[in-house]
Amino acid sequence: MAQQRLEDGSLLPSGSPLDAAIKQLLKEHPSQDDSSYVSEQREQLDLYRLSRVHFDCVSGDTLVIVDFPSNHVNCKWDQWSSKRFCVHSEKLLATGSKVFADLLSPKWQARFRKRMENAAEPYSQKFVVDLTPSAEGDELAAQLMELSLPSGVRDWWTAKERLGISRYLVSGHDDLCRRHAEVPIECPKRVGHESGLPWLDLADVRIPASRMIDDYCPTRHRANIIRLILAIEGHDLVLNSAPRVFTLTAVANILDCTNVVRDSVCTWLMAEPNTEFVDINTEVAFRIAWTLKLTNVAQAAFRILVVEKALDALAVQPGQTPRPYHTLLGRPRTDLPDDLQTVVQYAAHKLVDRVQQTLAKLESEKVYEILDIHEYRKLMLVGELISIAPSTGPRSSTRQPTPKEDRVRGVRLKELHDLFTALSSALLGYRDSMIFDAMSAPPTNEQQRDFDRDRRCYVPRTSWNSTANIFSVFSFAQRLLTPWFWERLLGYCWDIGGPNTVLAQCVSQFNDTLDEVAKFIDHDDGSKLDPQSLHFDLPRFRCELQLSLENLRKTFRRPKSEVVLSRTRHLELGLSEDEFKYLPLWAGGFEDGTGGVFEPTVPDAELGPSGPGPAYHTGDTVATETSSIYQSDATPSLASTMTLTVGRSVAAVPSNVGPSITHDIATAAENHAAPVSLASTAASTAALSEEEDGFEDIETFYDSDEIDEEAWSQVEEP
Repeated sequence: MAQQRLEDGSLLPSGSPLDAAIKQLLKEHPSQDDSSYVSEQREQLDLYRLSRVHFDCVSGDTLVIVDFPSNHVNCKWDQWSSKRFCVHSEKLLATGSKVFADLLSPKWQARFRKRMENAAEPYSQKFVVDLTPSAEGDELAAQLMELSLPSGVRDWWTAKERLGISRYLVSGHDDLCRRHAEVPIECPKRVGHESGLPWLDLADVRIPASRMIDDYCPTRHRANIIRLILAIEGHDLVLNSAPRVFTLTAVANILDCTNVVRDSVCTWLMAEPNTEFVDINTEVAFRIAWTLKLTNVAQAAFRILVVEKALDALAVQPGQTPRPYHTLLGRPRTDLPDDLQTVVQYAAHKLVDRVQQTLAKLESEKVYEILDIHEYRKLMLVGELISIAPSTGPRSSTRQPTPKEDRVRGVRLKELHDLFTALSSALLGYRDSMIFDAMSAPPTNEQQRDFDRDRRCYVPRTSWNSTANIFSVFSFAQRLLTPWFWERLLGYCWDIGGPNTVLAQCVSQFNDTLDEVAKFIDHDDGSKLDPQSLHFDLPRFRCELQLSLENLRKTFRRPKSEVVLSRTRHLELGLSEDEFKYLPLWAGGFEDGTGGVFEPTVPDAELGPSGPGPAYHTGDTVATETSSIYQSDATPSLASTMTLTVGRSVAAVPSNVGPSITHDIATAAENHAAPVSLASTAASTAALSEEEDGFEDIETFYDSDEIDEEAWSQVEEP
């Protein structure tokens, strides 16, 4: 910088106190051409406004009092003094705050006036409101719990250098600033350690004493009370650090006027790349979002917390983590209030159930029926025709076949049936290989690099364990909550070699033999089958399988989410409605304040509660022929029993009602481009039995509201 001149043109001696003052002034007031000028100016104005609030805010009908501790200084080395300033009561009441309404009530005003009179302190305003926090008692203890900064909030200033976040969002000084000149913007490094990552490793950060702020600071508390009141008056609200955001949120909650800071805090959280605060300090972000009713932030943080909790529960040895107070993947945890912890735990329990059910379906022998693979269903129908063909005999021939022809026909049909059995087994083997391959495949090299880089943002080098190593000890159920499992599962459908080759050979042999043996299988009307329409189409099977698996994956896949989450790419964050329902209505859940979503599910009942009391009419129990107490009417007939169970699953109401609809194999085959006729009534009945089993599995798979045995056991019979 050029040497400064005095007004008479003479050079200012270098190193003089005036020279130092000018340098500091120029540093604090950059050129207006600088893009940071507005943010810098806002910070300076915020400090100026707080220090002179008692001079600038002199109009209004309400005198606000905030007393400060002695010997506390701000960034200008000025002592914080007690503040008396004026605001407008109508603006305080316009926030809808019950706290302000009480403080302005005659009861509280009488107390304040008496206190002012005892202190011989004059005032001319209509109202007096003392917002000085309590210095003792239960109120102070409650506020300490709400205002104490978690470590992730205190140290978020390091995100400027480590994560590339603007200094005007994270580097602001604490309101109690005894060492202003020593407070660094950049992170001091430990000597001798250099990281090859784009960000500074946590192990290399040296926290200076000037950045070691207290969990709770009475000056910070009071300064943010004033900021909140000034924001109500319409002044600019400057959020330049995580401690200020956290404290202002808590103060607004205590004073019941969270709507005043909601938009400003939301803007701070959503300003990229500061959204990484949600990835790394997830519990804190969830608390802030819950307090201020920030729907998008609450949902994003909730996804992370629920999936992490589910991973803990699905571990081979649940509850055992390498590092206490850390997630399985190393993210530091902080405590949640009990009510928020309950919400997360209930949702995680539901997610665990869904993961286990999904894994059971994937490992089931009926997996292709559950996934509704049409080509597989057609194959099963063809198998039914092959099974009953030997007992029906040929119908298209006008003459009686010779014994030799019968023997040849029987041999060929058995050969085709054996190939059908082999193909069915090959499909199950293909399923086994597909699941095993997806379970055992590690993340790709590119994925490992990305996931490790993301986790380096909160795991120091001294505690490092690679994502691949952590994944290697995951249980099968845990792997369903990782993206690389699903990517490998979907990619397997088109792999060449191994089980795919064996399956292709079985399909080829089955189709070729079917062409030759189809002449021995007739329609009900005696006409011959078209073997081409009955072929097992392997490419189509793979397409349908991939599409079904992709639809299944969508239930676990992270959405193009509410908030950009760039440091949790190693987790699948898709939650179902059944897991989201524990959130409040404003956050997209079903919790309306009654707690109903936390109660166990009860079965449907046409008659409803017999109320009051625990008895519940479910329709399961019908009147016996006679009663030990009173002679009742006869037991209802079959038709009336069905009427009583209208709207409920037949499975929930035991009865002897049989199937009322027969299944037409030919119709089902036509729907899948493979027309097949009924071979016999017996085939129809057998197909119906297997079809119903399959559809029950599908309904179970997609119906998250199924009533389990535990819920039924809690219903007292009449």
